Amino acid sequence: MVRGVGLLPALVWGVLVAFWRPRGPIFPIEAAAIMLGSIAVGAFAGRYYRSRWAILLAPLLFLVAAEVTRVGFSGPTVDYPRPTDLGILALIVGRGFEALLTLLPMGVAAAYGAGSTRRSRSPWRWVGRFVTGVLAVVVVAIGVAVAIPGRVAPINGGISELTYAGKLGLMIRGARTDLPILLFVPGSPGGSELRAMRERLGALEQRFIVVTMDRRGGARSFGALDPTPTFTVENETRNVLGATEYLLNRFRRDKVFLVAHSGGTIGATLAVQENPGYFAAYVGVGQVANPTASDRTQYDDTLAWARAKGDAALVARLTQVGPPPYANIYGYEPMILNEDRVYGSENGDALIENAEAPELGTLDKIHVVSGFLDAFDAYYPRVRSVDFKTQVPALAVPVYFVAGDREVPSRVRELGLWNAALKAPRKELVTLKNAGHRSMFDQPAAFVALMDRVRGAS
Repeated sequence: MVRGVGLLPALVWGVLVAFWRPRGPIFPIEAAAIMLGSIAVGAFAGRYYRSRWAILLAPLLFLVAAEVTRVGFSGPTVDYPRPTDLGILALIVGRGFEALLTLLPMGVAAAYGAGSTRRSRSPWRWVGRFVTGVLAVVVVAIGVAVAIPGRVAPINGGISELTYAGKLGLMIRGARTDLPILLFVPGSPGGSELRAMRERLGALEQRFIVVTMDRRGGARSFGALDPTPTFTVENETRNVLGATEYLLNRFRRDKVFLVAHSGGTIGATLAVQENPGYFAAYVGVGQVANPTASDRTQYDDTLAWARAKGDAALVARLTQVGPPPYANIYGYEPMILNEDRVYGSENGDALIENAEAPELGTLDKIHVVSGFLDAFDAYYPRVRSVDFKTQVPALAVPVYFVAGDREVPSRVRELGLWNAALKAPRKELVTLKNAGHRSMFDQPAAFVALMDRVRGAS
């Protein structure tokens, strides 16, 4: 019983870590603190318990305490695991990554702690020491990796930096500081497009100060994810306006050019409607008009495609969940994962591409994926009532809509219905050839040419 007290810190540490950072650390210094605390707890458990069983029991008690403490938090990375593709991905970037920061260091430290109290003569002791030593090196490597910050390439004579507007991460790049400002809002909930904007649309930096925002919950904006009950359409609108106000005040400008993609167009459109005086023009790429209507047609298309291809598993999954809208990301999973195959587009590598951005540190890279999963789960079910045909009859700024010719047809149809009725000082619907949902990245030269026209007309 007295020896068992040595395991009590692991239980307490599990509660503290899960209460403090239920989805894992946000910043490198937090990751370092969690790793060091886990090492201290493990070493104490091994030395006080005086048994190799501490290697297993200390991490196990930590895990149980953390899981109990997290009850009530929602999202794929903290909910109960599910045996689907997104569920497994969530398990890896959520609990799997957490295990590397907590359970592994704790277990290794417990091995050293237990070893310091025993003098084994077993011929196998060198094997144990070797394995423990290798794992200790792994722990050190993980600590170094999470401490490495993101970096942004400099622009001679211009501006290039990573900063924050409140809790929202921004990348700001431009060839000169006197250029007009372009604010870009990414598409997916928790979206980050730092690499795509820099690599594919870097030509815009000669024409604008390009500000790329990580949406709430993703990458460098991961710290803004909780509390998820406040993750609403109204909040996303406030986020766009907040970032805009920050830029207007910092650069002493009257207006910015607002560009948004896909789901990011919801908050962006409503921001323009609410405060048109902030914006010189609005460009909606893959513009959302009525997401529920579009999703229902996409569901029908996906089900018809699955039946035509004889994909019985996909047919069964779609039949099981029924038509949208859904209450969480798992209902949308069959459509998310099969969109490229159904419509012949090429969007599937966008998440991984942007997770590899050098502007992001190791934690931020993990948060690109985990943030997308948890942000989508929290936010997207709340857009079901959006219908711009009735909610946004007019916008008081020039409006440009951009769609790829391989865009999901139902999205283009809903956009067309809204665009036909929309009143604006100027409006234009541009179709980019050989482009899909991420048309501005599929055809960057054409999009840059469009932005030249937008700037010239404003």
